Amino acid sequence: MILNNAIIEDIKEKSGLLFDKAGDFSILSSLIFKETGRNIGVTTLKRLFHYIQDDRKASEYTLNTIALYVGYKSWEEYSSAKNLVSDWGYNDETLYIHALEINTKIFIQYLDRKITFIVVNHEGENYLKVVSSENSSLKTDDLLLVYRIRKGEILEAEKVIRGNNIGNYKTHGEIMNFELTKD
Repeated sequence: MILNNAIIEDIKEKSGLLFDKAGDFSILSSLIFKETGRNIGVTTLKRLFHYIQDDRKASEYTLNTIALYVGYKSWEEYSSAKNLVSDWGYNDETLYIHALEINTKIFIQYLDRKITFIVVNHEGENYLKVVSSENSSLKTDDLLLVYRIRKGEILEAEKVIRGNNIGNYKTHGEIMNFELTKD
């Protein structure tokens, strides 16, 4: 589990840290302890900020500690106040592909283009497989290795597999809309 941008911004504001240096996580761990009397390890913080790739879910203790640090009584209260509820972890304008379940469908729209993907496992990683494509150079069955989809940003795939060909891809326009469904 990784924290969404709203939570990270709350933590940045409270701590005064930018998280552009590895040492910032150690400092944050100390600040959290001073504020709450509770420990969150440096490795756990790096995992939550997605500096370490790990799909484990955060414990209730960790989430409650984060909520306490930013001024709430519990994670439940914090998540209600921030409207952070969804089957995938958060109601946010960012999707992290590695955190999605296999067979999750994603529809995106940018410029006059519409693409529907399904999350598949390929080479041990979550890829986006094109199910349908309108006005796009992407073709049905293309596989894309994408880190995230964020409303207001371009879609960028570091790897695209089309049959025996491998390339990369990025949109020329920003994502205006995306929808998630699960079969």
